[in-house]
Amino acid sequence: MLGILLLLPAMAMALPSDREMPIEIESDTADIDNKKGVSIYRGDVVMTQGSTRITGDVVTVYTENQEVQKIVAEGFKKRAYYEEEQPDAQGTLQAWGHTINYKVLDEQIHLIRQAQLVQKGDSFKGERIDYDLKQQKVNAKGLENKKGEGRVQMVIQPRSEQQEKK
Repeated sequence: MLGILLLLPAMAMALPSDREMPIEIESDTADIDNKKGVSIYRGDVVMTQGSTRITGDVVTVYTENQEVQKIVAEGFKKRAYYEEEQPDAQGTLQAWGHTINYKVLDEQIHLIRQAQLVQKGDSFKGERIDYDLKQQKVNAKGLENKKGEGRVQMVIQPRSEQQEKK
């Protein structure tokens, strides 16, 4: 396995301390084109920065002026995965999809094909989920069925008034 430590400027992650951490990437192969600002990692890719973790069969990192703009993780054998610790005791955000498109500067995650998002016990499943990390807004589209109607599955956990204030 090829282990690569990148000292790229920090991705806009959940915990403030994550931004201070280096990005670490492990993969079977790495193709890096600094002129184009595209790095492609293949083979059981694991990318971490602080509490944030992204995995996939292929992970492509797009940079501009040596700053990470976008990360695309693809899962072929199994779904790609995204995880980060949330600030203010919100717990861990977990996300799956055959394609995960993470727009770093916009702090948006797009989960495509068999998408799933779990946070604080709440769960969203659908064909596509768009999640705005800053605004904490979810837009989910369901799986197509024989009638052509998409359905989204959600589980929302009950919260006490004290939990709501957090």
